[in-house]
Amino acid sequence: MPLLPYHSIVFGPVRSRRLGISLGINTVPTQRADCESECMYCRTGAASAVPIISRANALPSSGVIVTSAARRIIEIQKAGEKLEAITVTGNGDPTMHPYLLEISENLRDLRTKWFPKAKLALISESRALVSPELRAVCAVYDRPIFTFEWGTAKTYDAFRPDATLDYKTLVERFKPLDRWIVQATFVQGALDNSNEREVLAWIKKLEEIRPREVHIMTPEGKARGGVRAVSASKLEEIAARVMEKTGIPTELVSREAQPV
Repeated sequence: MPLLPYHSIVFGPVRSRRLGISLGINTVPTQRADCESECMYCRTGAASAVPIISRANALPSSGVIVTSAARRIIEIQKAGEKLEAITVTGNGDPTMHPYLLEISENLRDLRTKWFPKAKLALISESRALVSPELRAVCAVYDRPIFTFEWGTAKTYDAFRPDATLDYKTLVERFKPLDRWIVQATFVQGALDNSNEREVLAWIKKLEEIRPREVHIMTPEGKARGGVRAVSASKLEEIAARVMEKTGIPTELVSREAQPV
């Protein structure tokens, strides 16, 4: 199945493994036809997802994003369709948008008016975390989810050679956040964050940054670029160790590929 049109501002709804039937809001669309990272929300293969608006040459204004989202949310509600989540994401990192707090608050109001039982979610690949209001942004969301899957600076640099933040700064920016969720994808091979040393170091970092939940996953399908998935038993072992050492609720998240 084709990937979602990730250059769109509004896409879906799609069926997300964690969030149910979810409408995607992309705050930083580009001309890329797919997400550069292993985004566990968007890569559902939902062929039914169609763009509502596309602005490939610059970041869309907060007004354009909110208006586009409102149009689609109202359409879904008037059609009598189900919506379980509204999920803010982006090409790498939605926190790059300078007016993310304003966008988030408006989306919360739309959710409350049209789908009051739906969850409001944020999914960030943690590539920038540049918003100076990040803590306030997180407070708007029911499910603020950030990627954190590296136990050491060396592994972080290997996974993210073009990162805009160094590892120490990334960790420090997580510490003030409240009620947030870690997502971590474990792999082995040419890149490896699943070995004993890395897992132990990663768990120690979790004790520092104290997310409210941890979601653990691994890619499916054939190995790419010398990187391959780890076994289900290994993921279960990592999850058990996180809960034992930190007490943080931890779950395994499997990929699904179901159009709505």
